[in-house]
Amino acid sequence: MNNERVAKRLPIDIREALRAICAYGKGRCWHCDVKLLPPAERAIRAGWNVERVEAQPVASIILVCPRCARQKARSAKTEGRSQKSEVRIRSKHPSPPFGV
Repeated sequence: MNNERVAKRLPIDIREALRAICAYGKGRCWHCDVKLLPPAERAIRAGWNVERVEAQPVASIILVCPRCARQKARSAKTEGRSQKSEVRIRSKHPSPPFGV
């Protein structure tokens, strides 16, 4: 019998996380380092976000300002489009068999 448990990441409640972070009045956008973190309800309405970052050893939860969140969303859309077109191009021209 295997009694090992695998730790699962809990989802982030963005509103609660912002309320907790804004309560201290200190916080910066992870991407652009802006210091203008407003009070919690304004931060929620303005579009501040809280994200979990697995790859960064420095922080597991980061703040993202509305401007950087919009830029990140735009770049993700652009990247998604370029990956789709790259897949289409590759599928139209299959590579020759190995060793030919």
